[in-house]
Amino acid sequence: MTRRLVTITALLLLAGARVAVGQSGGQDERGIPFPSEHYAPPAYQQAPQNWSVVQDDRGLIYVANNNGVLQYDGARWRLIPTTTGTFVRSLAADSLVFVGAKGDFGYLRPDSLGVLRYTSLYERIPEDERNFEDVWGTHVLDDGVYYQASKRLFRWDGTEITTWTSEAGFHTSFAVDGTLYVRDSQRGLLRLEGDSLNPAPGLETIPKTPIYMMARHPSGNLLIGTQKRGLLLYDGNTFRPFASELDSYLRENKLYHGCRLPGNRYALATLGGGVVVIDSRGEVVRVLDGSSGLPDSVVNYVYTDREGQLWMALNSGGVFRADLNAPLTLHDGRTGLEGAVRDIFRPNDMTYVATGSGLYVLREDENQVLGERSAHFERWGDLPLVWDMLSKKGDLLVATQEKGVFQIEGRNKEQIADWLFTYDLLSPEESQIVYAGTRTGLKGLRPTQDGWTSFSVEGGQGEIRSLAPGEAGTLWLSTTGGDVARIVLSNDGRRVTAMTRYGERDGLPEGYKGVEVINERVTVFSKRGFFQIENPDQAPGVWQFFRRSSLLPDVKGADTLAVKSFQEEGGRLWVILDDRVFVGRLGEGGVSDWETVDPLHFPKSEDTRLFISRDSTLWLSDRRRLLRYALGRKVYTERRAVDLSALVRQVTTLRRGQVVYGGHTSSLTDDSSLAIPYGRDLRVDVAAPLYSTEKPHQYRYKLAGRNDQWTDWKTKASQRYRNLWEGTYHFRVQARNDRGRTSKVASLTLHIRPPWYRSMWAYLFYGVSFVVMAYGYRRYYQIKEERRRARERVRELERERVVAERLKKANERLREANRLKEDFLATTSHELRTPLTNILGSLEVLRGTATDDQEKFLDMIEENGQRLKRTLNALLDLSMLRSGEKELDQTPVPIDECARQVASELRADAEQEGLSFRIDTPDTPVYAEVDEQYLKQIVRNLVENAIKYTDEGHVAVSSGRTNGHVFVEVKDTGIGISEDFVPELFDEFKQESRGRARTYEGNGLGLAISADLAERMDGSISVETEKDEGSTFTVEFPRSSEVASSELDEV
Repeated sequence: MTRRLVTITALLLLAGARVAVGQSGGQDERGIPFPSEHYAPPAYQQAPQNWSVVQDDRGLIYVANNNGVLQYDGARWRLIPTTTGTFVRSLAADSLVFVGAKGDFGYLRPDSLGVLRYTSLYERIPEDERNFEDVWGTHVLDDGVYYQASKRLFRWDGTEITTWTSEAGFHTSFAVDGTLYVRDSQRGLLRLEGDSLNPAPGLETIPKTPIYMMARHPSGNLLIGTQKRGLLLYDGNTFRPFASELDSYLRENKLYHGCRLPGNRYALATLGGGVVVIDSRGEVVRVLDGSSGLPDSVVNYVYTDREGQLWMALNSGGVFRADLNAPLTLHDGRTGLEGAVRDIFRPNDMTYVATGSGLYVLREDENQVLGERSAHFERWGDLPLVWDMLSKKGDLLVATQEKGVFQIEGRNKEQIADWLFTYDLLSPEESQIVYAGTRTGLKGLRPTQDGWTSFSVEGGQGEIRSLAPGEAGTLWLSTTGGDVARIVLSNDGRRVTAMTRYGERDGLPEGYKGVEVINERVTVFSKRGFFQIENPDQAPGVWQFFRRSSLLPDVKGADTLAVKSFQEEGGRLWVILDDRVFVGRLGEGGVSDWETVDPLHFPKSEDTRLFISRDSTLWLSDRRRLLRYALGRKVYTERRAVDLSALVRQVTTLRRGQVVYGGHTSSLTDDSSLAIPYGRDLRVDVAAPLYSTEKPHQYRYKLAGRNDQWTDWKTKASQRYRNLWEGTYHFRVQARNDRGRTSKVASLTLHIRPPWYRSMWAYLFYGVSFVVMAYGYRRYYQIKEERRRARERVRELERERVVAERLKKANERLREANRLKEDFLATTSHELRTPLTNILGSLEVLRGTATDDQEKFLDMIEENGQRLKRTLNALLDLSMLRSGEKELDQTPVPIDECARQVASELRADAEQEGLSFRIDTPDTPVYAEVDEQYLKQIVRNLVENAIKYTDEGHVAVSSGRTNGHVFVEVKDTGIGISEDFVPELFDEFKQESRGRARTYEGNGLGLAISADLAERMDGSISVETEKDEGSTFTVEFPRSSEVASSELDEV
């Protein structure tokens, strides 16, 4: 196999002794200059016609456009219009950018916000010299800035304007090595000496020839470009022809401008033929036109930036930039190459490229421009995706994905195998057979007299992705599943006689692996790197693999797991690591000394492929592009040393997009300061004006004062900040290009002013206002409170008077009513008591003569009479208590003895009702200062009620003392009292059962009188009851202090 390709994370391409490549004689394989970029009008959104390009001290690019001055920082375009919005024709720059426009000229300077604005010098021109149109030339010299219009030449030295006038008109002007040259349409080439424009010596040889280009030649002469007479060398006295073979081309395509390139080369812009690049001998180096990627062959201006890249101002296509310093060009869809590149093969001076879209062949254009042919790709036939190519006995074999293997001869093809997914082709040196790794196993092709015959290798099953030769009669293979195996073939090569598999137990990593031969040793590659056999002298069944780090260069920060390599026939190993190319000579121990191809610059890709041809041409491919690098060609490094620099380009508010900082200051400093009102969410735009990289720069940010940590690297050239509190913040930004080079840290100090309501004056105002308001409020509150208290006092007095009056009247009414009630009760009770006494007395008389039946009636009359008597007595007692007629005689009384006496008297009644009656009093007497008569009445009422309302069970009477009090407790198992009636229990005439629902007799006065008597003797009655379970009444009095003291003495 001539060239092979395996697509995995670590790509290995080997040629070894099997590589057969050659350089076609005279075929130009160059594509589009790389890197290059077309800035179309939609990209910068302004007019398509441009007239000039210049770069300032910070690396920003400025373009003279019909709508104004375009500014480009590598990340974004901005328009700076002139005062009147006229066309801009010319530009020049040193610390400022100077502008020549239609009927006006001036310069760019930042305003108070740092936004770059156009400043016109029109008002400084004398009024009688303001009649001019386009300013076609602008030049910066030591003594001032020169603006060249058609009729006038102006010089501005910073304070005043000096003018030169031409009747015939000034055509063009040039500044070379600090000297200004102006071509007068009548007088010819003039040189400014002091304040005089003098004819250049030797002018008589080209008196009226228009001049469009002037630059210094390495010989010390001036290289002058014209349309009619081509290129001329001027030694200060005479003009002589130079590179006369270009004369007709420059005349036909109208030379319009030119500039010097690094390496003593020159770019000549034409109005139809693109740009011609020549060297110092006048030989054509390159022609940039439509076939080489230039979108517009009418080029108005060419300019070399500080990196040595060529900028072209196009007449109707925008701006084009190309790097012509390294012999690196690009092939993609613009040169006819489509699909992801998988292999390159060059038999018989033909360059074939296998891609995902088919097979392509590189051809030269038939049309020549100045002896140059630009190359382009043509698709060969209708082949589908091509995986691999191989040359065997003069036949080109092509492995495809869907249609098997084809034999290619000229423009003819023949299918010689119909396997699906043929990934790899291999022909061992000692064999005539070509082996193929396919989805369905190992296949073979054998040459015959009539062509080729195909067969399947017995025992070679599985999806085989890569093949490598071993010792005679053996092959190495890897499968999609990650298996690696060594197979031994039969003598006829049609059968596998032995197979040894190797995996993790043998030192290989997990995951997909491929096989190849590096330095005559079988090498397994994977995401972990390269692995070779550690003990090759032992039997294959016990071979162990180890990671061979000496096959990779040691580069810090590089992704060693994404390496791509290629071995030349001469024994050199080429390796791609990220976006760098290394080469080293192989030895027994690997590669000891690595060299890097420094000028080579290409975009980093996860799918980069590497090919080397015998003519020292390096081919690199990623998914969609093919890069060609001529290793033997000269690399032009004559350029200023340019460091990557990060710039803070603009600060705007997020809500309205208002610019608060334009990125420019009157004096360039490393640390600028910016004051911003409170409440602005900000967006900070940054840039790194270095244009020679293919991938966008990366940036990281830090806002000290809010977060002191750097962000991760990212390609977004802006950062947003929201909800910034007042204070001082230090914005930091650092840039990094795709080579890993980092810039210095650029900074911008942000002073977020507090809102007006949190400013120092506001706080002072708040303080004074607070004191005034506090005093005023205090005074106001005092007065208000005094008035309120006065009003309240008046209302209170009035209410008290009214209430007192009402209470007085109510008390009088109540006293009168109470007196009437008491009188009524007393009178009624007294009046009823006398007849009742007579009736009871008469009963005693009647008993002597009554029969037994009459005796029963007399008993009933006596019983009801006694009940009525008790009721009347109770009413009289209540009346006397209310009226205060009854006075208490409180003396220390042993309440236990009183309780025992009353209980003993009522025992018979309880037992008569069938109740158990218990008396429990302490052995030691307990005393309380009470009226003994009334105490007994209270106890009697409680015991009688207990007997009355208890149908069965028992009644218990007890006494005792607790916590400085003495008590008598009456407990029964009667009907109990409902919880709702307890609050009314001690009210007068209140009974739980009323009306027809009454089941027990009573008048409701006993408990009321008892409670009243207890209260008058400083005691109280309480009850604990549960319906249908019984009640416990407790009457409690303070212990007698006199008796308590005597008892304490006894203790």
